[in-house]
Amino acid sequence: MTRASLLRTIQVDVLDEPRRLYRVCSPREADGFIESFRSHYELGRPPRGPEDRAAVIHMAVSMFDSPEIAAQLASRVPKLGGHVAHVDLLPGNGFCAAKTGGPAHWSVWGRPLQLAGAVVDVVSVG
Repeated sequence: MTRASLLRTIQVDVLDEPRRLYRVCSPREADGFIESFRSHYELGRPPRGPEDRAAVIHMAVSMFDSPEIAAQLASRVPKLGGHVAHVDLLPGNGFCAAKTGGPAHWSVWGRPLQLAGAVVDVVSVG
């Protein structure tokens, strides 16, 4: 039985003020670091959960406004890379964001190289 998504509307904002968010990622020196900033869509992965209901979510990357919540996810799902990136999203780079999912969850759109370039720190959670 498929569970109905609570997602009904998505307000996507072009960021016109700096915003710090946190992304679970691979270590900065790892080959997969840039891949950590690609959406499931870009990586050719099938949509899942709310991505099935709204393709726009499939084309976003998940970030959090809490480093603790990102660290909990990184600990729970080690295959995501075991690290948390502190990402300073600055205006003028085409970044867009929408408050989606849980209370700390954000969907973010941006070019992977620019998203990775916005990383100011990467912390291991293990």
